[in-house]
Amino acid sequence: MSIDSYVVQLESVINSSPVVSSSNITIDRKTNDIAFVSGIIEFRDGTTLDFKEFIESKESDIEKYKYAYNYRSHSTVIFRYDNSQDPRAKKLETFPYHKHIKNYEIVKSMATNLEDVLKEIEGTYFIKEDI
Repeated sequence: MSIDSYVVQLESVINSSPVVSSSNITIDRKTNDIAFVSGIIEFRDGTTLDFKEFIESKESDIEKYKYAYNYRSHSTVIFRYDNSQDPRAKKLETFPYHKHIKNYEIVKSMATNLEDVLKEIEGTYFIKEDI
C-alpha cells in the first residue's frame, strides 16, 4: 500500500466519524516509502485527539514502527495509546504496546490504530444521542 493510499484511508476513517468536527493531517515524507504522519482531530464536545505515526510503505501493507494517539480535554490527558519504550511499561506482557490512563497509570494494550481509537472515543465518551 502506498503512503498516499494510506493517508486517503485515514481521511476516510476520520470523515466517517459522526463525532468529529474538524481535522488536520500532516505528512512529512522521509523517502518515497517512509513518512511521519501526524494530525489533530477535534470533536464536537471540544475534546481533541493528537496522533502521530512513523510508517513505511510495504508491497501490500503499511508497517507502523511508532505511534501515539493522545486523547485530551484541553491540557488534561484522558488516555494515550503508544508503543514507546517507556520503562514504566516494561513489566506489561504487551510491551511495548500500552495505554496511559487517568492518574498516570499505564495498562496493557494490544497494537492499535486510528480507527480503533476513534471507535473507542465514539463508544465510550459520547452517548448515543450525541452521535
